[in-house]
Amino acid sequence: MSFFQSVSLKPGESLNSLLMRKAELNGYGTAHVLLADVGLAMKVSYSAEELELLRECFELAEHDLMPVSAGQAPYLGQKAFLRSQCSPVCPRCLADEGVAREAWSHLLVTACSVHQTELLSQCPQCAEPISLTRRLLMHCDCGYDYRHAISAPSSAFAAGLSALLANDSAPTRQALPAPLNQLSFEPRLPAFMLMLAKAQGRMSDQLPTKFRFAANSSVEDSVAMVGHLESLLGDWPQRFDATLKEQLGQGEGVSLAGRIGTWYRALFSTYAASSFDFLRDRFKAQVAEHFDGRLGVSSRAQMFGAGNADAMSWFSAAEAARLLGVAPDILANLVITQQVEGRVHQEGKSRFIAVHRSTLDQIAANRASYLSSTEARQRLNVSKNFFERFIQAGGLRRYKRTERPVLVAGEFRVADVDQVIQQLVGCVHKKPRAAQLIGIQDISAKHGISNSKIVGVLQDILQGIVRPVAHVSSLDGLAGLQFDKTEIEQRVRDNDPDVAFSVDDLAQVSGWKPGVIKKWIQGGYLKSIVQTHGKAKRDVVLVSALIEFLLTYSPTAEISKQLKTKTLYLMQSWRPAKIEVITPPQDSVGGLRGLLVRNADLARAAQLRKPTIRELADQLEESPC
Repeated sequence: MSFFQSVSLKPGESLNSLLMRKAELNGYGTAHVLLADVGLAMKVSYSAEELELLRECFELAEHDLMPVSAGQAPYLGQKAFLRSQCSPVCPRCLADEGVAREAWSHLLVTACSVHQTELLSQCPQCAEPISLTRRLLMHCDCGYDYRHAISAPSSAFAAGLSALLANDSAPTRQALPAPLNQLSFEPRLPAFMLMLAKAQGRMSDQLPTKFRFAANSSVEDSVAMVGHLESLLGDWPQRFDATLKEQLGQGEGVSLAGRIGTWYRALFSTYAASSFDFLRDRFKAQVAEHFDGRLGVSSRAQMFGAGNADAMSWFSAAEAARLLGVAPDILANLVITQQVEGRVHQEGKSRFIAVHRSTLDQIAANRASYLSSTEARQRLNVSKNFFERFIQAGGLRRYKRTERPVLVAGEFRVADVDQVIQQLVGCVHKKPRAAQLIGIQDISAKHGISNSKIVGVLQDILQGIVRPVAHVSSLDGLAGLQFDKTEIEQRVRDNDPDVAFSVDDLAQVSGWKPGVIKKWIQGGYLKSIVQTHGKAKRDVVLVSALIEFLLTYSPTAEISKQLKTKTLYLMQSWRPAKIEVITPPQDSVGGLRGLLVRNADLARAAQLRKPTIRELADQLEESPC
């Protein structure tokens, strides 16, 4: 061939663009004619042998055969990501520079990084795709000049991605995640981004499961893939976090693959290089926080390491139960009945239960705020006998199971124990005169204070009537409190004595049977206190407790005796008034004993029969004037 006008490869220009320009400027019409002479057809990339033929045919210099993909932009030399048919263009670049750029052939390049506009993929006049094998560089086969077309603006992300792949230092690269923008050449990067784009398209239900994206795909498919990638990596890491949070929390299925698909497996295997740590670390953080399904042991070890199984924020019922030290079935049932906050996932007949770390922390905090009897006594630093009297005196409240948070076994609140210690230690007042000191635990029968009076003395101490006069700071809790013995003895004498009856004494005075009295005490209707004599213990009833009992209840046996009838007949007569007969705990054999009725119920029943107006009038006539 004979070329009178020399044409050189411009920076960033594709080899096909050079061939088309040289053929046109030297009057050969199209490059296809010249290529046919050497047995070649225009293609997106050429082998070494083909490049040698091109050099001889077009009289090219060595540097004309060295496009940017051979050095400065290695991503553009990866043949698997080069378009084989369509060849989009930037109209403004054609008009300004008169060349087609090599970067436009890459599957993930959909925008011009210089003008931040979308690449033109079809002729505005005839709507035919812009083909790689078109006859002229600037014109469609229909005659339309591409330089006259107006391209739509592109997103900064799409333009930045094009700049990254072409290794252009465009400002739009700032729209990419910083780790990507700063990344040197990573051969797997295009495949990595394509994997993420497909994953996002499938998670958003915008991409078929078997979608194929290859060299012969349309530019429209490329635009869609870059859009999926932007919706995942744009505004890094906000969009990624939001997408993963939604999929992990609301996706279907118990497994991780069921929530987000299987792409994460490639993230930890195929793309295990440190170049992708930035996304892998973010992925792990989202899974750890928001995934409440089942994560296999191998998957968890692969993500978080063998020794980091507790990195997850959600735990299965078995794992959570192990951390709490309870049976898995108990915890699972509490979650199912909504007594413990958690999530229940049903898959067919299988049920998976998950509990969040914050719930476990709350249960642990609740447990830590309560103490068992032993722990409370040790915190008060008192003996077991003194502790029981202290409870009877109202020093601490014992919380029932229904009053405590779930899975809390302790009966006493730490705050209550600390408050009573602070209250008593804080009210110490020293006396000007010398006093005979007695420790709080020495307020006992051993020091001349009867067992029946100890509770009353402790109540006076708790109410501030009797105050400690000294405190041994080296002793924890209440053990260091000391009182004026004379003051306590005087207080015992000044108090109105509350006579206490043993069960036998009360039976002798009242005529009630000892067994019946014990049943009333056992049922909690007649209050009693426990007196200790050495190792022996017995129940005694204070007069105040007896008065309270008689003001509240009446034994049915006493009423039957006074009415000269039987208890059975009496109970039958009460049925219309719906009077409740209280039955204390009974022995396994024998009849019912110790039945009680509330005085208030009897009074209510007496009001049920009210006189009519006629009856009142008759009574008025019969009454003497």
